[in-house]
Amino acid sequence: MLPGPDGGRRGPRRRSKRRALIAVLVAGLVVIVIGVASTVGFTRLVHHFTRSTADYADPIGAEQEVTITAGESLRGIGAALATAGVVKSEGAFVDAAGANPKSAQVHPGTFKLAKHMPAKEALSRLLDPSYQVLSHVVIPEGRTSAEIIAALSAATGVSVAQFTTAMENPSSYNLPSWDINPDGHKSEGFLFPATYDFQPGAGATTILQSLTKAFGFAAAATGLNTTAGPQNLTPFQVLTVASLVQAEAKRAEDMPKIAEVIYNRLKAGMKLELDTTVIYANGGQHALTTTAAQRALNSPYNTYVAKGLPPGPIDSPGEAAIKAALAPATGSYLYFVAVNPQTGETLFANTAAEHAANVAQFQAWMRAHPNYS
Repeated sequence: MLPGPDGGRRGPRRRSKRRALIAVLVAGLVVIVIGVASTVGFTRLVHHFTRSTADYADPIGAEQEVTITAGESLRGIGAALATAGVVKSEGAFVDAAGANPKSAQVHPGTFKLAKHMPAKEALSRLLDPSYQVLSHVVIPEGRTSAEIIAALSAATGVSVAQFTTAMENPSSYNLPSWDINPDGHKSEGFLFPATYDFQPGAGATTILQSLTKAFGFAAAATGLNTTAGPQNLTPFQVLTVASLVQAEAKRAEDMPKIAEVIYNRLKAGMKLELDTTVIYANGGQHALTTTAAQRALNSPYNTYVAKGLPPGPIDSPGEAAIKAALAPATGSYLYFVAVNPQTGETLFANTAAEHAANVAQFQAWMRAHPNYS
């Protein structure tokens, strides 16, 4: 072989050195990459094989409540349960979750668990709604804001004072932006009657938002926001009529006729003369009848004194009452009275004389049932 340009035969040796240098550089780069990756992946891998998977066996211990926070991973939940003494190890819970395809459905909340539970059973409880700790509140139709707040406070532990403070800022709990009469009680009528479940720790504003959100759904379902009110009434005025219907009706089937009476009296320029408005004006103490002194109270809510609708709702009506206020029965009735408060039987009349006869029937029933209230 002839010598190369440099006078020797060192070409192949140089190429070998370059290859070796490249190999060293690549190896070094691989080591660096592995070193960086190991801070996450390798540690996790080691943890997977070295973590404890010790588990409890029956019997379980004393009951206790555990709160799962939003955004917590299954591993984080397992660690929290282990710290609380519910499961024996984080690993046991992670393994139980990995074997259960529904484990992704675990959601935040407070749950009734117990000390020393097998991880599989702890996971089962987290997936079972019956083990979630909630404040269960039933708000019936026709309750005033004050009555509703008292019920919410008793069920949730949030004080009436906290609710009162929250209600001073109507925008915070999403009241409709309607043209509300400034003399009206702003929350009255908007705390929708329904069944609610609240998480422990829910604040006054959050709770109120649930009720006004339910009202929004009801308003949309009935067309309260979009349907033209009888006699060109605004949605707020229709809601006021609905509250009167709810307060006066003993049976759902009578609601459209009671709404008919209200609208006929408004059209005729007659005072509504509804005892329920008198009761509301006098502080809300429920009773079958009112006294002359109560009916003489000078209040815009007293429809024996003030003509037209009261300034706002006197309670929170349900969907049936709202529908009746939007679509009253058509007829000429001007009067009604419940002649049997026990059954709710209600008689309607066109004239004052007919109504007087019906009232006499109610009074006879009252005499026969002196202890009924």
